[in-house]
Amino acid sequence: MLKLKKMKSTDTENKDERLVKIGTKVRQLRKSHPEFLNYEVFAFTHKINKGTIQRIERGDSFNMDSLLKVLDALDVKLATFFADID
Repeated sequence: MLKLKKMKSTDTENKDERLVKIGTKVRQLRKSHPEFLNYEVFAFTHKINKGTIQRIERGDSFNMDSLLKVLDALDVKLATFFADID
């Protein structure tokens, strides 16, 4: 019988590299604000579900609406955000 390995949400080898880059950049931008070093504080302050922040920062799939809310909260323009992500 074949055993299937359950993929953990922390496995990055099977994730789309672009999503991982987006998540990394969101985390860096959030942490560049001293008051938002903790993602939960950021989520609460901007009324964004903390699970949404976690998903984006981990490089998991997310809704574009969610990313737009996060970028608006960070006061980052979409074109600026994606300028160095290929």
